[in-house]
Amino acid sequence: MPQQEEHLRDYLQLIRKHGFTICLSVLLVLGIALIVSLRLPKTYAASTLILLVQPSTTPSFSSTNLFQDVLSGGVDRREMETISTRFSTESMLNTAIENLEDSGHTDAVDLFPPVGKLKQLLKAQVNPDSDYINIAINLTEEEGGERNAALLVNQLAKDMQILRSGDEENRLRERMALLESEQRDIEAQIASKLQELLEFVRQNGSPETWGPMLTNLLERNINVRERIETNRQQLHITHARIGHLQDRLKQLPQQIQLSETSAHNPVWLFQQEKLFNLESQRVADTKKVGKNSSELEGLNAQIVEIEKKNRDTPATTTTTTYGPSSHYTHIENQLIAFIPILSSYENTEARLKQEYEELKAELARVLEQIPENHTILTQIQTRIQRMNTLAEEIVKRSLEVKILYAESKVPARRNQIGGIEIVDRASPRKVPVSPQIKLILVIAGIAGLVLGVTTALFTEYFNKTAEN
Repeated sequence: MPQQEEHLRDYLQLIRKHGFTICLSVLLVLGIALIVSLRLPKTYAASTLILLVQPSTTPSFSSTNLFQDVLSGGVDRREMETISTRFSTESMLNTAIENLEDSGHTDAVDLFPPVGKLKQLLKAQVNPDSDYINIAINLTEEEGGERNAALLVNQLAKDMQILRSGDEENRLRERMALLESEQRDIEAQIASKLQELLEFVRQNGSPETWGPMLTNLLERNINVRERIETNRQQLHITHARIGHLQDRLKQLPQQIQLSETSAHNPVWLFQQEKLFNLESQRVADTKKVGKNSSELEGLNAQIVEIEKKNRDTPATTTTTTYGPSSHYTHIENQLIAFIPILSSYENTEARLKQEYEELKAELARVLEQIPENHTILTQIQTRIQRMNTLAEEIVKRSLEVKILYAESKVPARRNQIGGIEIVDRASPRKVPVSPQIKLILVIAGIAGLVLGVTTALFTEYFNKTAEN
């Protein structure tokens, strides 16, 4: 059998047909909801709005080192979440209850529920994109209602201010102690590195001395090479002159004729004198009486013999005087004078060569040491510069911490303590937040209507099933 198509008017006729059932269901549910809502305990809410204040001193410089994270006083979202979570801890709630008892609110404390339930009732929420935290709690009339709720959230905000103030002061003291310790260590390291730098400069010099030292060695090296070359030229010239003089000396005679004189031959003169004496004696003997002819013949024979010898003996003799040549002597003196000069040039050449080798070794040593020394010096200077930068950073951070510490001692303004400002204190409000009778009645009406319609549909369905 084909199923009949249902139209909207059929449903309207169904509702009209079972209108009494629907109205009864609505009225029944509304009555029950009204009775229940009137019997539910009234709950009152109180909330406090606090502001997490940013530090008043913000650094005017950028820093990328570890102090940016360790020592920066900026507030981040994680810190706000930590504070909001800390409100719901048992330690904070117990501290707040104890402080309320100490302040004379013992009657209110006696009405508080257990701390475990308070943790569930208390809500601390961070407002998005802001530095505000809203603290709220709901308490029933049996638990003290709006008065106890306001007392508790206000006490929690006050305790957080005191706790943050103490924590901030301790943190600032720890930072100051840490910074002072680091500053002393850095200053000691800087002093040590400066002493190391001074020792290095004393032993190896600095760029201000390496340049002139290298220039001086190069100039001395060039000067010695020029002197060696000049000395070699002079030595070569001296050898050439000595060779030339020796060649000329070989070509010149060592002895030359100085003078020539002519004079009577002494032998001839002696013989003439002897002849003269014999002739004189013969003349004298001839005049003497009694001289025999044999004696005269002996004298004549002697005279003849002497005359014969005189004829064989030259009457004059020539005397020639020889001596050293002046030109030869002059050249020889020049050679003698060149010998010490040649020795001096040779000694000078040996000394200059030794000096040149020493300069080469010194220059090679300096050229080898300068890059290494420059690298070491640069490394030491870089370390000192880094330490100075770190020391400046520590001084700046130390100054910031001292300013923050001094500001923490200044009397708070606008109810601000420990970086927390209570913007809106909780005040008791007589308007309960639950039960909400209007909302309950609306929901109950809708539920009754749904229940009546459902009952009508089921009744109509079962009637049709029985007819079939």
